[in-house]
Amino acid sequence: MTGPLGGRVLSARGDRPLSEAILFTTFPELDTRAEAAAFADLARQVRLTRYGLDCYAYALVAAGQIDLVVETGLAPYDIQAPIAVIEAAGGIVTDWQGGPAHGGGRVIAAAGRAQHDAALAILSRVV
Repeated sequence: MTGPLGGRVLSARGDRPLSEAILFTTFPELDTRAEAAAFADLARQVRLTRYGLDCYAYALVAAGQIDLVVETGLAPYDIQAPIAVIEAAGGIVTDWQGGPAHGGGRVIAAAGRAQHDAALAILSRVV
């Protein structure tokens, strides 16, 4: 990656406790009450939650600036390119059940296995 401060290799943050994680979503009003409740449970356990940024939040995961992006209602074209970038930077992207996210829908993008597994434990309860 090359930016105003010069060049650097993209690298996700790696493992961090959920209590230290920074979480982003486009907007907190997720598609269903169950999804919104699960997101609220997750948000209560992280250090900081922010809204907005759309696709830019995925770039922040890959650049090592944040820990989690959680979304619902994504189309395949919303997530396929971010998956490639995040995984190349060492991050993890799955659906809320831990499966492939290439088809869109509910997505967890994480900077490390610890954050991913903790978020998955909460979000996977939504069927």
